[in-house]
Amino acid sequence: MANLVVLKFGSSVLRSEKDLPAAVHEIYRHWREGTKVIAVVSAFGDTTDQLLRRAENICKDPEKSALATLLATGEAASSALLSLSLTRSGIPARVLDAVQAGIRTAGGRLEADPIAVDAARLSSEARRAVVVLPGFVGRGDSGDTTLLGRGGSDYSALFLAQKLGAQCVLLKDVDGLYTSDPAGVAGKVPRFSHASYETAIKIGGAVVQQKAVRFASAHNLRFSITSIGASCATEIGPGKDELDRSIGSTEPLRVALLGCGTVGSGVYQRLTSLPEHFQVVGVGVRTGERARAVGVPEHLLTSKLEALVEKPCDVVVELIGGTKRASSLTESALRLGRDVVSGNKALLAFKIHDLEELAIESNAALRYSAAVGGAMPALETIKTANKKGRIHSFSGVLNGTCNLILDRLALGENLTTAVRVAQEEGFAEADPKFDLNGIDAAQKLVLLIRAAFDLRVPLESVHRKGIEGLGLQDIKRAQQRGQTLKLIVHSSRSPKGADASVRPVELPPDHPLAQVRGIENRLLVEMESGERLTAFGKGAGCWPTTEAVMADLFDLRRSRPITALEELEECVA
Repeated sequence: MANLVVLKFGSSVLRSEKDLPAAVHEIYRHWREGTKVIAVVSAFGDTTDQLLRRAENICKDPEKSALATLLATGEAASSALLSLSLTRSGIPARVLDAVQAGIRTAGGRLEADPIAVDAARLSSEARRAVVVLPGFVGRGDSGDTTLLGRGGSDYSALFLAQKLGAQCVLLKDVDGLYTSDPAGVAGKVPRFSHASYETAIKIGGAVVQQKAVRFASAHNLRFSITSIGASCATEIGPGKDELDRSIGSTEPLRVALLGCGTVGSGVYQRLTSLPEHFQVVGVGVRTGERARAVGVPEHLLTSKLEALVEKPCDVVVELIGGTKRASSLTESALRLGRDVVSGNKALLAFKIHDLEELAIESNAALRYSAAVGGAMPALETIKTANKKGRIHSFSGVLNGTCNLILDRLALGENLTTAVRVAQEEGFAEADPKFDLNGIDAAQKLVLLIRAAFDLRVPLESVHRKGIEGLGLQDIKRAQQRGQTLKLIVHSSRSPKGADASVRPVELPPDHPLAQVRGIENRLLVEMESGERLTAFGKGAGCWPTTEAVMADLFDLRRSRPITALEELEECVA
């Protein structure tokens, strides 16, 4: 299957449930670029050892079938919890067990070899969601639970990649294969950019399972070894060894966070859970009440946002909302050469051209994935489409709050009640007028038009009609015609540039946009070639928007300048 990656998360990176958000970030890194993802998951930390000890405490010589069934529960739990973490972040996920995935094995119950998988089902599931699988579990001929042995999740991941024609990336606690243990001497021990199968077998035993490497060698399968958030990797495959004469930045990215509201508090929690990647140098707030509630220490809090922007940092995250002060702070940050990550669609729709020009002049980066679609990778999909050819048009559901409200209207609630429910669930503001009148969707549309057609379309030129005037009778009339009402954004090329509209539209129930539910967003991009690209994901709420902000921050960290090693040790022969 083209454009598919198998990501394997071992127990060295999934040490406990606290590491799940980091795994989600790594998955989202690939998924937002349009790559289909299958995540192969090991049990947390030493869970397998703990389960083994429990079995041996009961029976010194445990029966193999029962032992395999017990040990498999560790990976079943980590797989399910990763799937839930993805769902919370707005990324569609589907967890499958060995039976559902059709993973069959031959050999012993505790040291089996995979021999078959339901490739058609996995390919189909991966088109709709991230697929999560337990790592070293299969089913024997008699249907009993079997295990692939210690480190078997490496083997499982490579087997799946080979059967599905996919890339394979093994996520470890190091960013590649080194000539010797890099612990404590980071940046001094040479890392392989490419290592042969023979070298990986000879010196990679602490990093990658030898049986897995032998399988890759037998099938001439290339794969990569890296760590979560890393900017480099080691490719394992045929050919001569090659050493990388450069290293990525090992210093955490220094972040000044402006705003600690619904999204800002989520971003702060994610940043502080990843100290090896990010350092928060300050949090700009008005009162600090919510910031203190999520554990921001007093020495990081400040109401002097202008001074915080001037404080030494690498990137400013602007999440205060509004336009006037946000504009001033963003411009100041860019002039100082700070990279900026923003989720402020109101500001960007108004000033994106000026801000991007300022960023170029200052050799700084301006990222704003969170401004359009939450976890749905809208801008990334437009970028991918532009690489493929000329975009003809695009349309979508871009306001999760309105979509949720329309769903509730379809169930018979009136507008007032539906809005109140959206507010109670944290998806609508205290004053939801910009959602209801279509301005929020129009602001996102302006940004997408700029990305798709490289055009400056003023917000006031968007033909806009919201849902504030809709009632139960409008919904019922649509239902009587067998149609579904959705608030749709649309833009297509025109002789004068591009047309742009936001309005309620009746759609047949089998239309892709009619099938969007709750706070989900979906974008359909039509190419002049006739090809269609689709993006989807949750578009509202703390964690989906946080995920988009964090994705931009990880991208900035990976783009940090690399440094040449002054001296390289001899490659291990």
